[in-house]
Amino acid sequence: MTIALNRNNAHRPGLRKRLAAWVRGPTLARDIAIVLAIKFALLMALKYTFFNHPQAEHMSLPPEQVAQALLSVPVSHPSQGDPHAR
Repeated sequence: MTIALNRNNAHRPGLRKRLAAWVRGPTLARDIAIVLAIKFALLMALKYTFFNHPQAEHMSLPPEQVAQALLSVPVSHPSQGDPHAR
């Protein structure tokens, strides 16, 4: 039982040292973590601001109609140019 407690206590100073070093010095990992946290917060703010609810209730479409509009291939019309171009 005493050995298990000593192992846990021995592990904690290493964690504290790493955390203190992470806070004190400029490291690439810390900078990347801070930038990712800021980006995540901004993306969530944009999502909740613009994409959570439609502006009007009548703007919603059935999913089948949306899928047809997104996945359908537009029909190409033949050009009505000069006969020599054909």
